[in-house]
Amino acid sequence: MRVFRLELSSAASCVATLLLATICRSQDPAAGPTPATPTPTTAAKADLPDLGEPAALPQDAPEQLRLVTRQRLREHAYWLADDARRGRYTGSSAQREAADFVAKQFKALGLAPLGDKKTFFQTYPLESITLHASSSILLAGFDCKDFAVLPAGDGKFSAQGKVAYCGKGRADELPSALEGRVPVVVFEKQARGNGPGGDLQAIQRYGDLAKRLAKSGATCGVILLAGDPGPFGNTLNYYGLMPDHPQLSTGGGARAQPLPIPLCVLGGEPAQKALAALGIEMKDGEPIVSATDGKATAKVSLRVDRSQKGSATNVCAVLHGTSRKQEAIVYSAHHDHIGRRVDGDAFNGADDNASGTAGLLALAEAFAKGGKRPERSLIFLSVSGEELGLWGSKHYADNPTWPLDRIVANINIDMIGRAEKDGDGSKIQITPSKDHAKYSSLGRLAAQLAPKLSISFTSGDAYYERSDHYNFAVKGVPVVFLCDGEHPDYHQVTDHADALDYPRMEAVARLLCWTGWSVANEKDRPQELGKQPDW
Repeated sequence: MRVFRLELSSAASCVATLLLATICRSQDPAAGPTPATPTPTTAAKADLPDLGEPAALPQDAPEQLRLVTRQRLREHAYWLADDARRGRYTGSSAQREAADFVAKQFKALGLAPLGDKKTFFQTYPLESITLHASSSILLAGFDCKDFAVLPAGDGKFSAQGKVAYCGKGRADELPSALEGRVPVVVFEKQARGNGPGGDLQAIQRYGDLAKRLAKSGATCGVILLAGDPGPFGNTLNYYGLMPDHPQLSTGGGARAQPLPIPLCVLGGEPAQKALAALGIEMKDGEPIVSATDGKATAKVSLRVDRSQKGSATNVCAVLHGTSRKQEAIVYSAHHDHIGRRVDGDAFNGADDNASGTAGLLALAEAFAKGGKRPERSLIFLSVSGEELGLWGSKHYADNPTWPLDRIVANINIDMIGRAEKDGDGSKIQITPSKDHAKYSSLGRLAAQLAPKLSISFTSGDAYYERSDHYNFAVKGVPVVFLCDGEHPDYHQVTDHADALDYPRMEAVARLLCWTGWSVANEKDRPQELGKQPDW
């Protein structure tokens, strides 16, 4: 799910867009070979625990549910959340790989393409600010090309001169005059806490440092993250530029404001090599020795490009129904995440949202191979841009490839792989709930079916505007959304596929399969009910 952001006007933190809350958030595949069944690549199959047999179906369950299995869900989730996917950042080559993977699965199932120009892809435009591949830092003989930049605008920029070691970047550590020198700062400890609080502190510290360096006459700064980058690395995914990781907007949208001078940030192995080149040793997290002795030199060369010709992709397919095939239910899930950290560690996004995408693919397979087709058509929509502002689903809702007045419902799948805070894997949050003005017969149907699969609901209305269903809801389409809610690994590099609860995912995905099957075969469309005293 997306993270909400807020504009700040504080000069001390020149980046205006900040995280303040957690979850509240081509190539035509026909030209390529049909893929083999996805297999785990993070760990060998033999190393994965036995998941046991799929749960027995309730007596009156549709036969399609039998094809929704924990094993199949795990296969998809492990592929999507593998380190090789590099965090699936919107518009990146990794996100396009994930989109290709989904499209090839749809094609292999015999689904009809429902994207642009008779393909599975729907492309939407983006504006981008990109760090050019030629950008580099030469620091005491160490040539680094893998780093992040908090920019001071676009265009070419270069600076060179003797290194000015500035410790941790405190005001009392900075020389009064930095003209013609390249300041180097060591951030030895991560900002306090994880999540939005830590990210907020991190970006404020970056902004304060840039302001102090500029006041002393510096034209750029180099920051070395000596340990685990923590929030100092996490926040760069939202506000920094990295290779294959631009700043994006949908045109006129909010974008981080430039700093007074650019800050170059090194983490992981590049940071360690730079520390060694400069003779800076670390002890108990503290920089204790500097051998810069006034002789080390640095050269920074940056090129930041602005373009209005960027794009990202949704993937869309349809299984045509029978007697009411002109009407459709949309199943949606986002396949993007937030990329990789400056130290190279990927935000794998196993729960957010490899779990939901795995569910979407499992449902597509169940309906395609499950025998009898439903009366209404089923659309399977895998979107990008969710993490950056629900962009892909908004583009689809504004530019539907199926007549909007014939879309009778949207069932959205985002974060279904982890238990709630109390550890009860049978509970999952739903919105709109019975306490919400937009509660509908679609939600009531899901609530009626849930006990048959040993699932109970709690309110997820705090997330009503924070995932892709919302863009259908504002168009008047009845929606239902199931999600885990926040957990400690949300938007952290620790959100790995081995932490997902696959039997739980099986139960939740089967519930959504049953709900969609029932709606697809009911005579009447789902209707808004408003707030209700019970489910």
